[in-house]
Amino acid sequence: MEAGGTAAGTRGGGGGAELCRQMAAQLAAYQRGMAVERERQASTSANYRAALLSSRSIARQTISRQEELSGLNLHLRNLEDGLAEALSVKAGKESKYQLTKETISSTAAINEKLEGMVTDQRNKRDHHAAVISNHLEAVEALEAKFIEDETRMKKIEEAVIWYSKFLGFQVVGGEGVKFIFNKIHLQSPDKEYSVTLKLAKDRYNLLQCDPSIKDSEELMKDLNLTNDLFKFVRIVRERFQAEAATVNGGLLMSSVVCPDASSIPVSPPMLMPLDSRTKNVPDKSLSQSKNKGRNLPSKRGAAALSAASPGSAVSIVRRSPRFVGIR
Repeated sequence: MEAGGTAAGTRGGGGGAELCRQMAAQLAAYQRGMAVERERQASTSANYRAALLSSRSIARQTISRQEELSGLNLHLRNLEDGLAEALSVKAGKESKYQLTKETISSTAAINEKLEGMVTDQRNKRDHHAAVISNHLEAVEALEAKFIEDETRMKKIEEAVIWYSKFLGFQVVGGEGVKFIFNKIHLQSPDKEYSVTLKLAKDRYNLLQCDPSIKDSEELMKDLNLTNDLFKFVRIVRERFQAEAATVNGGLLMSSVVCPDASSIPVSPPMLMPLDSRTKNVPDKSLSQSKNKGRNLPSKRGAAALSAASPGSAVSIVRRSPRFVGIR
């Protein structure tokens, strides 16, 4: 253009107008091309944006469908697990059904057997009821005998207490049974005289006698022959009184310190013979009392376990197997 301008300047001013027209035409053509290019670019950009939006939408749909697919796969796996569990439960129920069927058959057989056993038990119950009735009758007889024995033993205990109070009589357990007396010696009323017996193999043995008395062997023979322990104790006390009188050279202590039973204001309790207990006892009750007596301590233990009290003498007499009335 500069070259054209230069040429036009050399040729004259008429050529400058033509050149301006050409340049304007070229500018218009250029502007039209630029507009077309802008429109084309705008169309392309719009198409690109539309395609991009479409791609984004498709991508979102794809992601959503992938999530749905994952959920469907998870649901499918759950259904498969549920199906496997249902099949396992079905197999278990079929096994239980078969087992229940067998159990019912076995139970039916057991029920039949139990019915037979129930019948047998009813028969045994009737038999046992009859036996119990018989035993109750025997127990009633034993209870009556027990009450009678209790009454008699209370009387014996009262007698022992009476003798202990007025005659200074005591019983001490240990190796054998020791009978202690006081109120015998005139100058020493608290002085003790004692005799110790031991029961072995249904026989009384003399272990010690302080002081010694005459005819002790004869007294033991009489005791083992008659089994009258009260008589033996009474005779021993009389011998001790005689011994004290001999030593003192005077009257017996019993006439001063402890007078005879006949002169004491309180009368001694009455004692019934022990051997008279079984005269009116039925044979059946006696056999039951013998069986019951097996649970009592042994003869040797009865003598060894006697306590140091007036009631101990009662325990010795009651537990001794030599007394027929108490077994």
